Amino acid sequence: MRSVRNGLYPKLAAQGMRQNRRFFVPYLLALAGLTAAFYVMSALCADPGVVTMRGFAYVMVMMQIGMFVAGILSAVLLLYINSFLMKQRKKELGLYNILGMGKGNIALIQCWESLYTALLGIGGGLLLGVLFHRLATIALVSLLKFSIPFSSSLSLPAMGSTAVFFGFLLLLALALNLLRVRVSSPIELLHGGNVGEREPKTRWLLTVLGVLTAGSWRRWGRPAWGRATSSPSPPRTPPWPWPSTSWR
Repeated sequence: MRSVRNGLYPKLAAQGMRQNRRFFVPYLLALAGLTAAFYVMSALCADPGVVTMRGFAYVMVMMQIGMFVAGILSAVLLLYINSFLMKQRKKELGLYNILGMGKGNIALIQCWESLYTALLGIGGGLLLGVLFHRLATIALVSLLKFSIPFSSSLSLPAMGSTAVFFGFLLLLALALNLLRVRVSSPIELLHGGNVGEREPKTRWLLTVLGVLTAGSWRRWGRPAWGRATSSPSPPRTPPWPWPSTSWR
């Protein structure tokens, strides 16, 4: 009986994702796209050929700032999409609860859905990231007509850091979903889809992030050749020609 019950939750999770594919497909595509972009940036930062570039310190600083901004935006976007997806599924979860399924059983279904989401979204995003990274390197070589220090080989550290980061985001989204189900009654879950969408409260975070990014650019990211120099100005010439002979 336990084996039948344990095999029921993965099936219910897969069935729920198929029935709500109009919501899960955009979520998986967004997760895969963000994962691919983050992997490309991580692979460029971890590439040993960066240190051979002229002014590599400025390049590394700008890449790290770009990864930080991409990570913050990815977290905000994924959590917001997850909140919208959870709102659309509250009625389904409320029906499960009314039909006799406990909140612990609903939590198991959500865990299986998060596992499927990680396998499809993060796994597919890493495959796309490896492909895009290789294509971008080949395109740069053919466009610039000379060798570049970046390598198109697979970067295992970049794959590991990308998988850990987005896995953490999915675990955070799962924890928020479990908390929403736990504190909600079956009636609130049934009518949860009728509640209007609230404005996201991350505007202040994006504002602070923009200010910090601009300050970092002015402090560390501005190249030395772009800074104002205090070289003496050339001597000014008079607007009229002087006579060749002096007056006696």
